[in-house]
Amino acid sequence: MHTQLLQERADDWRLWSLEGETSLDEENLVELVDVTGHPVLAGFVMDSDCVVLEGRTRDQETWRACLDRTAMSAYMAEADQFVDDWFLSPEEAAERAVAWARAADLTPAPKAIVEVLSKRSDPFVEDLFQELLDSLGIEL
Repeated sequence: MHTQLLQERADDWRLWSLEGETSLDEENLVELVDVTGHPVLAGFVMDSDCVVLEGRTRDQETWRACLDRTAMSAYMAEADQFVDDWFLSPEEAAERAVAWARAADLTPAPKAIVEVLSKRSDPFVEDLFQELLDSLGIEL
């Protein structure tokens, strides 16, 4: 696995790219939390169209959401699956994301998080991911 540091944010938050990985399972997230001692937020970017998000803290079970539900729905339809069967609604995901951010000693913006989780990407979902990080309180 090849890792690359993409961005450093305030308070020692780092954005890494893991090339070759197709996902991080819950066991990987738990291990990352244990090793770093800090909450983890993972995002699997699918062709810059949508992102699978998974967050974990030491005391919280893993939560899963996605960015650009419309694009994700199109991907899932190819496999006869439905976005609502795999991902929390934007409102439910925002609640979990806010709890995650507070557990990380961040100051989240709940309304902004719901908005980001409800948006379409234009043109790239990576921009939405950056908005989400800002809304969670992970500042540049």
